[in-house]
Amino acid sequence: MLPGFAGVMVFYLLPFLEVVRRSFLKSGNGAFAGIDNYQTVFVNNAFRLAARNTLLYMALGVPLLMGISLILALLLRNLVQRRKFVSAMLLPMAVPAAVMVLVLRILIDRQGLINGIMTNMLEKIAMLPAFEGIDYLNSGWALAIVVCSFLWKNTGYMVILWLAGLAALPKEVEEAARVDGANRWQNWHYIIRPGLSGSFFTIGMLSVLQIFKSYREVWMVAGNYPQENIYFLQHLLQNWYLKLEFDRMAALTVLLSLVLLAVCLCLQKRLEPDRESAAVMKNKLGNRVRRRWALCKSYRGK
Repeated sequence: MLPGFAGVMVFYLLPFLEVVRRSFLKSGNGAFAGIDNYQTVFVNNAFRLAARNTLLYMALGVPLLMGISLILALLLRNLVQRRKFVSAMLLPMAVPAAVMVLVLRILIDRQGLINGIMTNMLEKIAMLPAFEGIDYLNSGWALAIVVCSFLWKNTGYMVILWLAGLAALPKEVEEAARVDGANRWQNWHYIIRPGLSGSFFTIGMLSVLQIFKSYREVWMVAGNYPQENIYFLQHLLQNWYLKLEFDRMAALTVLLSLVLLAVCLCLQKRLEPDRESAAVMKNKLGNRVRRRWALCKSYRGK
């Protein structure tokens, strides 16, 4: 483990400690600033807007991504020809960001495909005024478009992770539950959901990280100063970088790291009872299977 830990120390931990040190210094002369940089970040109106939009983006994107991918994984779990579907869902991961942005512009541009279809439909209704098209990225639809593109790109990868978690569940436990008369809801609530607690934690954290990594596509399609509903913390960091405001960048980076750490610890603490309940349920059902098998052997002996 030593070479891997050394690499993490050199390329991640030590640079992060340097960022923490710079968050307490002025970027110009290196003088000690205390918590002034953090206060400057909190009172900044652009930070408040970016933080609100990022939290809303996360609150919409992460549950939708986890829920949709889990439903698809459950539907594909017992499908014999699921490899073709899984391969098709992984295709968006292989699409370059520039191609994805180009396709997105073809769809949602003012002269794009969606506006063209709506124009053709509305022209058939003579009573309505002429439809000039909607600039979706500069309207209230901007956040919805970003969320949809995020789901399209990452759902297939999360389905693979859910399928891996479902494959690790012991089949004899579910079979014993069905023998005891458990329906689909009871099977999900008492066996599958607790058994997937580790997958919930892993996929949840990966979904949060993918939210922050999706800035590249947003920036390529909307620029440094997009519509205010899709102005995220990454835009703020990018603009501060262009202005050489490294002290603010360092303070904001430390704050984001603390928030991600708090989310990670909360998810881990929340999922610990599920692991315990899964172990208890597994033991109970295992005991029932053993009793039924012993009963069958006793009947065979008679």
